[in-house]
Amino acid sequence: MADGSTFSGSGDGVGGAPRVRESAAFEGDLAALVGECPQLGLLYFHALGDGIGLNVHDPTPPTTVMGSAISIEPGIYVRPGHLATLPDTPRNRALIEAVGAAWERHDGIGVRIEDDYLMLPSGLEWISRAPREIDEIEEAMAGARARRAPRP
Repeated sequence: MADGSTFSGSGDGVGGAPRVRESAAFEGDLAALVGECPQLGLLYFHALGDGIGLNVHDPTPPTTVMGSAISIEPGIYVRPGHLATLPDTPRNRALIEAVGAAWERHDGIGVRIEDDYLMLPSGLEWISRAPREIDEIEEAMAGARARRAPRP
């Protein structure tokens, strides 16, 4: 990602999806890709990321500059009762029929993975390294348990 690349996590794309352009990580316009799969908006309804600064969610600048810090945080949320808000159309009825049981089983569950990056002359530096593979997470949890003091 070169200085001056565009990263917008403002939710200005199709179905509230962010627009991401001219990035080494993304080819083309993410909103256009989401437009090909509008169902994504049922599960993914927030911005792709934010600027990082003094506030919890700083506005993402329209162009990056050296020293900019951004988060990229994809997520998925199964919102309670959300399928019932869909307009009554043949396609939506077919969608509800296809995913309704799974939606009910996972109702109210969500997850977001946040990665933070710093813009450097050499490119983006990933600054929020954390375990993410199952074996890495299990190893980290086992280490935390081993360090925990026994209870009296």
